[in-house]
Amino acid sequence: MVYFFVPNIIGYVRVVFGILAFWNYQNSGVFLACYFISYFLDCFDGWAARALNQATRFGQMLDMVTDRCCSAALFAVLTVMYPGAPAFGFCMLLALDLASHYCHVYSKLLSGETSHKKLSDDEPWILKIYYGSQLALFTLCLTNESFFVFLYMLAYAQIPGDFAASYHGLLTGLVYILAPFALMKQITNLLQFGVACNKIVAFDMEQRKGK
Repeated sequence: MVYFFVPNIIGYVRVVFGILAFWNYQNSGVFLACYFISYFLDCFDGWAARALNQATRFGQMLDMVTDRCCSAALFAVLTVMYPGAPAFGFCMLLALDLASHYCHVYSKLLSGETSHKKLSDDEPWILKIYYGSQLALFTLCLTNESFFVFLYMLAYAQIPGDFAASYHGLLTGLVYILAPFALMKQITNLLQFGVACNKIVAFDMEQRKGK
């Protein structure tokens, strides 16, 4: 049964560790461990799906929903930890993340594609590199997620005695190093959103020709 395919079981474990991470978001050490365990398991579900010939639409959905939910929950936590203008910024990034991925997947469904990672020849080169190279996709996603996780850790580093307090200097350095990668990921999301909207509108215009 598809529910019990190995990559989907890995996906369930990801969900469990994601829940554990946010249940313990006030404990920076536990949060960090659980969040990254959930994140790195993402590397293995796709590998297992290909190796065991167990790639399914359900698995694709589970993987994307888990990614989006974890990112959304992380942005929600950051809005609490960085009130005011930064919180507004995190809300906008959350909205962009959800909108760009939803529109991208929807545009692919309209075009009859079986995977959101399959791109046509007219796609921008940035998206071709992003989705066409597993290394590029993994690197940009990892550095982007790490940037926001370390922002979370940096907030707790201000608290004497907290696990993160011992790594204040390291966390600050990592945030500055990873910031350009996080910016590039948001640019990619914006580009993905714009391209998807154009494709959906093109589909609508083609449909209306017959009316």
